Parts: sequence; structure tokens; C-alpha cells
Amino acid sequence: MLPCVRRWHSESARHVVERLAAGRSLDDLGLATVDGLLDLRGLPAAGLVVTGARLTGLDLSYASLPEARLTDVEWRQCRFDSVDLSAAVIVGGSLAESTVRRADLRDTSVAGSSWESVDLVGSKFAYFAAERVTFTHTTFPALASVGFTRCSFERCRFLGGLSGVRFLGRQTRDDRAPAVLRGVSFFSDNLRYAEFDGMEFDDVTFPGSDAIIVVEHGFRAVAERAGDLSMNRRDDVGEAFRKFLSLESSRPGLSATAGWAIGRRDFIDDHPNGPELADFATRTLRKAQKQLRSEGVIG
Repeated sequence: MLPCVRRWHSESARHVVERLAAGRSLDDLGLATVDGLLDLRGLPAAGLVVTGARLTGLDLSYASLPEARLTDVEWRQCRFDSVDLSAAVIVGGSLAESTVRRADLRDTSVAGSSWESVDLVGSKFAYFAAERVTFTHTTFPALASVGFTRCSFERCRFLGGLSGVRFLGRQTRDDRAPAVLRGVSFFSDNLRYAEFDGMEFDDVTFPGSDAIIVVEHGFRAVAERAGDLSMNRRDDVGEAFRKFLSLESSRPGLSATAGWAIGRRDFIDDHPNGPELADFATRTLRKAQKQLRSEGVIG
């Protein structure tokens, strides 16, 4: 056990947890500081419930906060490195100018919040779910089994591969605002069942790799044109391609301007003639985009 964890006895931890839960100052508890942050490293606080607090300058590295319930809490200039926040529920509030490196965020859900200037490198994200969250200047590690629903990303970086990651941005009857990827950079071409559904692309960059097929704008029109172009193939490859396009582009809520991306492996692994289907899809989608650009339909 780390020294920062062993140092907590039940009474000292209870005082801190009570103050956090009440949103009260911790300044008179005689706590030390580390790197200018109030030292709460290793704090045992499973099931912590905090509502409406504004918390600044805390070091909660190695803290144990599984199943925390954080509502409308504003965190700023805090450190959550190696924290256990698994199965936490975070509603509203914000996280800014903070690090959450090597943390356990598995099964955590976040809704209606904003995260700005947050470093998440090395954290575990399996079954992490975010809904209506705005991420700005946030750095993500490789992700697997993660869902982003109606979220927007501004100047974010995704450093690793994406496996089973869903960016779901389609408009709903109650929410017509666009879900945007703006100034976002993806650094890995390792996409496996990564879904970009209804997201608006604005200055989004992917690696220059044949492993990815990207439609930056107007996927609905591109899919329709690609379907028409594919009619010269009546075999199982052409039929599989048209079925795929229909499934991807025909569901309600897809805007006329939304972008789209997929890893070629999804075609290769899911069809008996996978490599041929992937090559045909790549050529046909690129041809469709080229035609629509020349016609001024897409930018």
C-alpha cells in the first residue's frame, strides 16, 4: 500500500469527506500541500456524494472514489492521477485544467458536463459513457467500448486506437443542436468498429493511411451517390456494400452535412470477400466524393 494511502485513519478521512460533501473549505484541517495542491492523495471515499460544490487546487491522486455521485460539481486545477472513479455518476458541473492520468474510469457515466484542458492519458475507459458533454482541449488515450452520445469535441486529441467506440451525434426531436468534432486530431489508424454517426466534422484530421475511409462532409449525399455508382456490381460484394450504406445513412436524424469514418478492417473481417469489399468501398466512396465536389454539392 502506498504511504499516501496508509496515512488516512478513519477520523481524518471522515472529516475530509464530510467537508467535500458539504462543499466546505478544507483549509483549517491542517492538510499539507504537494506541488501547490492540497494533499488528498489516497483518500478513501467510496460512494462519495457531492452536490453543487466548487473545488479548486486538490490533489486526489490514488484516491478511492468508486461509485461516487457528483452533481453540479465544478473542479478546477485538480489532480486525479491513478484515482479509482469506476462506476461513478457525474451529472452537470465541469472539470477544467486538471489531469486524470492512469485513472480507472470503467463503467463511469457523465452527462451534461463540460471538460476543458483535461489530460486523460493512460486511463481505463471500458464502458465509459458520456452524454451531452462538451470536451475542449482534452487528450484521450486508446479507447475501447466507449460511448459518446450527443457530445461535442473542440481541439481534442485521440492518441490511440478506437475499438467499439461510438460517436453518436444524430439530432433528436428534443435536441436539434449539432454534435461537432472541431479541430480534433486522431493519431492512430487502428479503428475497429468505431462508429461516427451523425457527427459534424470541422477541421478533423486522421492519419494519412489506407486503413481508414473518411467522408468529411455530406455523408448522406455521398452514400446515395456511392450506392448509384455501385449498381454496376450485382454480385455479393455490390449487394453487401449497398446494404451497408443503407444501414449507415438511412436512419432518422442524420443531417445533410454530417461526416463519417470507418476502418477498412470492418469490411474485411465481416464479409467472406472482405478485402475485395473493402477495396470496392474505398474506390466507390472516393469517386462519389470527387463527383459531388466537382458539382458543388459538398465542400
